[in-house]
Amino acid sequence: MISKMSNAEPLARIKTRKPWKQRVATAILQAHRHSTTLDTASHSKSIRIVCLSDTHNKRPTVPLGDVLIHAGDFTENGSYDEVRNELDWLSSLPYRHRILVAGNHDVLLDDAFLSKYPERRYGETKMRHDLNWIYLQDTSITLEINTPSEISRIDQQTDNVRDARKITIFGSPWTPQYGTSAFQYRPDEGYHWANILSSLGTTIPDIIITHGPPRLHLDGISTAPDVRIWQKRFVV
Repeated sequence: MISKMSNAEPLARIKTRKPWKQRVATAILQAHRHSTTLDTASHSKSIRIVCLSDTHNKRPTVPLGDVLIHAGDFTENGSYDEVRNELDWLSSLPYRHRILVAGNHDVLLDDAFLSKYPERRYGETKMRHDLNWIYLQDTSITLEINTPSEISRIDQQTDNVRDARKITIFGSPWTPQYGTSAFQYRPDEGYHWANILSSLGTTIPDIIITHGPPRLHLDGISTAPDVRIWQKRFVV
């Protein structure tokens, strides 16, 4: 289903805890505002993937594409109503496929966390299984996408013969322990990611999505283990 694009304004500010991080975030936002984007793929068999994360109930304007990836923290407090509302928003955007993983703010999706901190249910009785969606955690999915993209085909009103392409995406919500929030593991637990990635076997996904960034890439946790996910040689 192709729905109308959200007309919300892009994010104007990113919250950070340290002044130097705020300066970096502001510079990135300013650079983005002056950048140009293409509404169609540069090649007839290209797949356009749009990525975002940490929207925290905000609804930024996003470009057209074939696949939307949200890398977590789509809510602020992780209540049932927040999760449902943000899923409704993501579903309304004109992408053929929408893939997301949870973030540490999306506590509704972490059963173990809510069992330990029941007050974070905010009085809600509904849980993630009450949502109308297919939820993937620490697992992969293979998408089949016709090219040229559905978006490009509609915009250009062409009748080109489309070839199907497949991409495999693996997603995981975990981050090293940082405060009291969902989907966290102790930084000294190097076996954590080894166990999760072992489920892939010999499968090498094209894309891996995690809420926690790669080591030394704004991860903010100097003691986090080097789990060497690069050895899986993901494409993205």
